[in-house]
Amino acid sequence: MTVVTTMTSPRDFPRSVEVRTLYQAAAGQPPLSEPPSFAELFASLYQGAIERERVVATTARDGGRLVAFSYGHPWQWEEQRYPWADELRENLGDEAPKLDGSVALNLLARAPGEQYRGLGRRVLVEWLRATEGAPCWLQTSDLDSPARRLYVSLGFAAIGHGPAAPNGTPGLVLFKLAADPRSR
Repeated sequence: MTVVTTMTSPRDFPRSVEVRTLYQAAAGQPPLSEPPSFAELFASLYQGAIERERVVATTARDGGRLVAFSYGHPWQWEEQRYPWADELRENLGDEAPKLDGSVALNLLARAPGEQYRGLGRRVLVEWLRATEGAPCWLQTSDLDSPARRLYVSLGFAAIGHGPAAPNGTPGLVLFKLAADPRSR
């Protein structure tokens, strides 16, 4: 039985090695076909985030094994002072202010053997619910992928391109408006 849980305490988060293993399995498959070094990068970014940020994470575990995962944190431009964020702001131009005060979805991954069960959607919907209807954004590759179609189906829309995605092409930045408080 798969159990989906949302958490905000680092002591409850999955270990970065679990995230690396999951991401490597998920992103190593087409259409992304990313090398293992990208999984190492994403695990390192995750470890840094849980040490410094106010992270919200959602996991799906089947028999204790991490089979889907998402995490993100509140985004304030004044807190984002590093080259990647500077490039993001510059590339987005007039759209960049939309991200201030939003929540960044840093990662969504699902084990390849778990497709066609709606697990990625379930994890993302639970994560979005935990953001309490805040506006959200993410960067993904500019490929027609199941993940991109999922984001669009949940109300994310393209607002521009950010820094290069792991595949070397400009990353597509998707933004979701705040949920109407009357719909919660």
